[in-house]
Amino acid sequence: MKKQFAILVVATILLTFNAKAQDYQARLLKDMVKTTAGKMTVDDFTLITLSNGNTLQIKSHGEAPAAGVISRDNFVALFSQLVAQNNDEITKADEGATTKDLDEIIGNPDVIINIFIAKTGIQMEVKHGEEVNRTTMKWEELFK
Repeated sequence: MKKQFAILVVATILLTFNAKAQDYQARLLKDMVKTTAGKMTVDDFTLITLSNGNTLQIKSHGEAPAAGVISRDNFVALFSQLVAQNNDEITKADEGATTKDLDEIIGNPDVIINIFIAKTGIQMEVKHGEEVNRTTMKWEELFK
């Protein structure tokens, strides 16, 4: 009986691990960046759950010219870094907050972050309700 139980536990663990590995494999194979009409675009959706149970859905969107400004790798790296910094900024005041990636936004996002990359610099636009904040920097300023 103990042996059967041990085998059942090991089988359950292996099946769970295999299912999660397949989920990550599918994520790893999915292209983040789409290139259309001379533009690279990327979207990221995050659910933040605060310790009081309130949630925030964040839609992050990035755009850059497909040629001559930034490589695809650097576009993904810069976008990912800015999204992570924004999520950290939102959660740093609440130690119990958690973040989870979403495949898509459920309904309407609470926060929209747009990152526009151009030849001369970058603009980040943050929309929360009716409030819109934009920060624009030239490349020289960003890499000081």
